[in-house]
Amino acid sequence: MLSLQIKEAKAREADGSLGAGGGGLSAAFGNMKLQRRNTLDMSSKPPTPTAEPRGFVDYLQDNERANRDYVEGVPRSLEQAIFTPPSRVGSFFAAESPMGSLPTGSLQSNFLSADTKFLPEPMLPAEREKKIREAKQTPTFELVRKVNKLQHLMHAATDKGQTLRRQLLSGAVVVIICAGYSGKRFIYERAKELGVRLVIIDGPDSWSQTLVEDGVIEKFMPLDMSDPGAVFHEAVKLLKEIDAESGGIDGICTFWEVAVPLVARLAESLGLPGNPSLAVDTARDKYLTRKALEEADLPTPSSCMIYCKEDIPKAASAVGFPAVIKPVNGAASLGVVKVSSMEDLTQAYAKVMDIMSTCSVSDPHGTSGQGGNAFITEVMMEQYLDGDEVDVDIILSDGAVTYAKVTDNLPTLEPWFNETGACTPSLLPESKQDELVETSSKMLRAVGLTTGVMHVELKYTTTNGPQLIEINGRMGGGPVRDMNLAVWGVDLVEEQLMASVGLPACPPLPEKPIKCLGQYSVNAKKSGTMGEAFEKTLEDLRKLPNVVSVDPFVKPGDKVVGVQDGMPTWIADITVEKETAEEALAYVQKLEAEMEQPIF
Repeated sequence: MLSLQIKEAKAREADGSLGAGGGGLSAAFGNMKLQRRNTLDMSSKPPTPTAEPRGFVDYLQDNERANRDYVEGVPRSLEQAIFTPPSRVGSFFAAESPMGSLPTGSLQSNFLSADTKFLPEPMLPAEREKKIREAKQTPTFELVRKVNKLQHLMHAATDKGQTLRRQLLSGAVVVIICAGYSGKRFIYERAKELGVRLVIIDGPDSWSQTLVEDGVIEKFMPLDMSDPGAVFHEAVKLLKEIDAESGGIDGICTFWEVAVPLVARLAESLGLPGNPSLAVDTARDKYLTRKALEEADLPTPSSCMIYCKEDIPKAASAVGFPAVIKPVNGAASLGVVKVSSMEDLTQAYAKVMDIMSTCSVSDPHGTSGQGGNAFITEVMMEQYLDGDEVDVDIILSDGAVTYAKVTDNLPTLEPWFNETGACTPSLLPESKQDELVETSSKMLRAVGLTTGVMHVELKYTTTNGPQLIEINGRMGGGPVRDMNLAVWGVDLVEEQLMASVGLPACPPLPEKPIKCLGQYSVNAKKSGTMGEAFEKTLEDLRKLPNVVSVDPFVKPGDKVVGVQDGMPTWIADITVEKETAEEALAYVQKLEAEMEQPIF
């Protein structure tokens, strides 16, 4: 929205003829044609070469952490990605053969590096504003100028306001950087329903190129990612090509964690809407986030960096026990361990460093033998937080909070902090929910995030109130989008697309929850191999009353890990609906407790 504000000011200087009067929606459009200039046919050029007949690259979809999607990691080996024939893309268990059938360079070519050191330095605020001022007006902004007299309606959190924003969004050209795994197809299908013209830039063998033939997106542009240092500059070239070919890009967006820093820098370089890259980097680094909160006088747990084993005594003295150690930029609770003494800390540090060298988000148990997140070498020790854990899903529009709802999380499985379930609407008192929303909003402001959908994880501690676990500068994964849509009628995908083109993201809200949901992420109770009876167990669950969905993360024959032996494997998600949130939570917990796990 900063770009929209700057361009509006610039436009007013050049053209003072646009009124600020009122008028109904139908009256305003009565004699007005909202014709975009970016309507050029992007299919006029020869089709982008595909990977046929060898197939397409996707994430290993029977890996529970890729599908759970609270975070997404980068496959570290060919064994952690899959070869998927075109006819099976999007199918849950789509893998036909390992990617060993593709060239050895395919992994590096197709998956973006998660290391931001290869990207340009973040722009300073003055430089960023200068870029925005110098950039040409996007087609969406030109439409906004045409309906300038409906500014109040365009910012209104009403059905009429949403109708206007959807009309302005329809036809927008939005470039998606890195499509993620094929389970994200629903995002791109929703964009198509909204009339958004999507172009996806991804690795040359990405599954997402099949979306062109399916009519979901308009164009796929391959980007070789084997040279991380060249990715940004090559992406800029592709964006300029798309801009010329389409008649104008309206926005750049991603729903994939690893691509968030790249997207922020690309948007900055072209003067397009988005979050400052400095804010994105701060939010993704847990230690920098804590420092930003301290400077803003916001609550944050005590923490200390551990750069090497010699720093352990200093960290223990600064933080005390009980505590948690975690990688500063890890994900999915990988390498997060609770410690209660100096002996625990010493042993856990060695264990975490081993995990970082042998495991990754895509391979949490280190079974591939291909190594882990080699770039994650810094560990942070942090005060252990007790109390209720929650998620706060927030929409920011020009820095203002236009939507914020609390979802209760069930206690995680310690010492691994594996998620177990959620309940929405929240059962916490309204006063606590208000405090959590207010604190989360201040935290986002402190790190500098201003635009789009955010997912903030906190604990409401027994002694110090709200305390941050982490900030995710993107839409939450897993059931987050579906739960917000079902309970509050707010489509986080739609609102992120609005924000990406510079439109206000101000969804209308119901006076009370539409539904009450309980969700459980079932963890393996012991290690072993999942038996054939697992499929019948899931089918029996689906037949029960008030069960909304039962989604498997493993299949018969898969190896699973129990909590006693390491980070436990998620085996399924169960979601139920009841008249009240209390009933939904009790019911889903009952189903999980009674669920048979045929592990041998």
